Amino acid sequence: MSQAERLVDTAEIVSEFGTSKPRISEWSNTPDSGFPAVARTEGRKRFWRHAEVAQFFAQRAPKKRMLPASVLDADQDELLTKREVAKLLGYTRTSTIDGYVRDRPGYFPEPDSDIDGPMWRRGTIVAWVSSRPGKGRRGSSPAVALPQVSAEGDPDELLGTAEVASLLGYGSTASFSSALYQGRIPELPEPDAREKEQNGRGQARKKWRRATVVAAARERGVLPPADQDESEDLVDAAEAARILGYSSTDNFLSTLAHGHLPDLEQPDGYEYRRGSAGRPRQQRWKRTRIQELAERRSSTS
Repeated sequence: MSQAERLVDTAEIVSEFGTSKPRISEWSNTPDSGFPAVARTEGRKRFWRHAEVAQFFAQRAPKKRMLPASVLDADQDELLTKREVAKLLGYTRTSTIDGYVRDRPGYFPEPDSDIDGPMWRRGTIVAWVSSRPGKGRRGSSPAVALPQVSAEGDPDELLGTAEVASLLGYGSTASFSSALYQGRIPELPEPDAREKEQNGRGQARKKWRRATVVAAARERGVLPPADQDESEDLVDAAEAARILGYSSTDNFLSTLAHGHLPDLEQPDGYEYRRGSAGRPRQQRWKRTRIQELAERRSSTS
C-alpha cells in the first residue's frame, strides 16, 4: 500500500498527531471542521486516509509569530516598559503579561530591570518570541531552578532576585517579581543597594543584604524565629491529629478553627510551601506540647 493509500484509525491518529479521541470525534461529526471524511469502516471502527489527516493537522499548525523588521533592526539593548512590550507583542492590555507572570512562572522572561517598574530589553522579548510555544500548547516552559541559599553566611552579602526568591520560599524569580511589583511582600523593605551590570548598560538591579532577607523570611514564617531552638521537634497538623487521636487532619483543623482547642490556638511556628508564593502557611506545634495535651485529654476521659 502506498503512503497516499495508507489508512489510520483513531488510536494511530492520537499517537502520531498528539490529539485526543474526543477531539477526533468532535471534528469528524462537525461538517465544517475541515477534518477528512471517513474512508472505511469496520464495524464501529473508522479509518481515514493518512495523507488527508496529515494535511489537516499541517493546516492547523500554528504559524510562528514574526516581528516587524523595524523591531529586529532597532537597538536590542533598549529597555521597554510593560506597556511598550505589550504593544510590541500586539496585546491590547498589559494584563496579558501580568497573567503570564502570575499564572505561568518561568514562561515569560524575567524583567531586565525593576527599579521603577518592570522593564525588558528589546532583545529579551525578541528572543522570547522566537522560542515561545505556539498557540494550542498549554504547557509552559519549565522555570529555571532557583539556587539553594543558606540563611547563614555573611549578613552583609548582597543577594539578587533569584537568591531572595529562594530564601523567601518562592518557586521562581517570576513569581517573586510579580508579588514584589504588586506589593504583596510587605515584610521585605526597599533594596539595600542597586548594582549596574559590568557592561554598564541598562538600569541597576535591586539587591538586598542577606540579613534583610533573612529577617523578612522569619517574619513571613518561611524561616523559624531567631530565638527558636531549631533542635525542638515541630509537628504539622497531620502529626498533631495522629497524636491527639483525631480520625483525620481535617477533623483536627476543624476543631481548632471552631475554638475547641484553645491550648493550640497559638502555634509555635509556621512553614510555607515552597513555590506557593508564600501562601498558604502551615502551622507547626512543638511535639512535646502536643503530647502533653494528649496526656491531659486521656487522663480526663
